[in-house]
Amino acid sequence: MRRRRRITLAAVRRLALALPEAVERSHFDVPDFRVRNKIFAALPDGDRAVVVKTDPANAEALVSWDGIAFWNEWRGRWLGVRLDRVSLPVLRDLLSDAWRLVAPKKLTAALRESGPRAPPPNKRLKLAARVD
Repeated sequence: MRRRRRITLAAVRRLALALPEAVERSHFDVPDFRVRNKIFAALPDGDRAVVVKTDPANAEALVSWDGIAFWNEWRGRWLGVRLDRVSLPVLRDLLSDAWRLVAPKKLTAALRESGPRAPPPNKRLKLAARVD
């Protein structure tokens, strides 16, 4: 995959905080994003990466697809994402999926009922063809 222009932390914050009831806090001096006090994303590496909640199968698939852009964090429960290696739409999907994994079911149901129907987590992620 070709190197991309790095997504800024401001863009990450804008995407994460656009999700319902999302707030920014910190844990061990690492900025994170939460919904009802459950963390769905963190910024552990300055301005170079974001770590998002995921399921092990999704983490494994993405790391296999591009081990430079993605890495496995905490035994597949979290996915590291280099901000200079992914597109904004991919990051938006990863953050949305992470939010859905930790948000209360009533909140995700209310969101589905109030807006256009979104596919379940990990079904919306569309990755572009790999360019080496």
